[in-house]
Amino acid sequence: MRTSAILAFLFLSAICLYTASASTDSVPVSESQSNEMVRDTKDSGEDTANKNNELKPIQVELESAFDREQSQPSEGQPTEAVSDQEDSDNDTYEDTTGDEEYEYADTELNVSVIKDPIQPYNRKIYTFNDKAYYYVFKPMYTGYSKVVPEKARLSIGQFFLNIKMPIRLVNCLLQGKFKGAGTEAMRFVINTTVGVGGLFDPAKSKFHLERQDEDFGQTLAKYKLGQGYYIQWPLIGPSTIRDTVGYAGDVALNPLTLISFFIGPIEGFVTKTYDDINETSLGKGKTYESITTQAIDPYIALQDAYIQNRIKKIKE
Repeated sequence: MRTSAILAFLFLSAICLYTASASTDSVPVSESQSNEMVRDTKDSGEDTANKNNELKPIQVELESAFDREQSQPSEGQPTEAVSDQEDSDNDTYEDTTGDEEYEYADTELNVSVIKDPIQPYNRKIYTFNDKAYYYVFKPMYTGYSKVVPEKARLSIGQFFLNIKMPIRLVNCLLQGKFKGAGTEAMRFVINTTVGVGGLFDPAKSKFHLERQDEDFGQTLAKYKLGQGYYIQWPLIGPSTIRDTVGYAGDVALNPLTLISFFIGPIEGFVTKTYDDINETSLGKGKTYESITTQAIDPYIALQDAYIQNRIKKIKE
């Protein structure tokens, strides 16, 4: 009986505990409690939004600062960039200056290598040639120019140039300029036939075949022969040892030399002199005067002009 009473008590206690627990879970929230909870939630959201709004400008400012930081070089970079730019400018300036110095040195070298150990003799010959020009050649070609029209003198000059074709043709071959040699051969055929015996130059005006200005002195230079001493020859003018040898080769190849051989030396000399006077009347005399009349030292001016002109022709 006693045991049954205890079991009944425990059973009733268990039922009471279960009922109390279920009541607690199912207790409804009152309206005030609900509003309070909503207000708390709303306040929490507003606080979060306000905090976000407050943080947003800071974030934007930080991003802008970061972008500026990335776009700008670091503390050491400006110096390096400026230094690099300055180095680049300096390199460009140095390169340009170097090229100019090189060209100047090259020109100066070309001038400085002129060997003139017999300058006293050369100056006396220059004085003789200068007086011969002003007292003999200039009056001759001036009077000749007044008698013979310029067109006729140009045709005569073209005739002599056409005759001297073998000089240019052979030296083109010796220098390995086979295209130039072919051009000279074609020019001779065209000018001799279409150009009425060489009085005109249809090879240039009609067929655009330029004259190849090659001589034996240039050929010797192509074979690395030095120019040697500077020399002033009577009635011939400025030259060098190399060009003197070349001049002898050109004379040997000149058909006018054959005229002297077959007809006579006097006739050959007269023909050569006439060719020189005609050529001088076509501008050679004015070129000589423009070089010497304005120079402080006409001898040096003529020497420099001659050497530079020869260097230019050799490089072509």
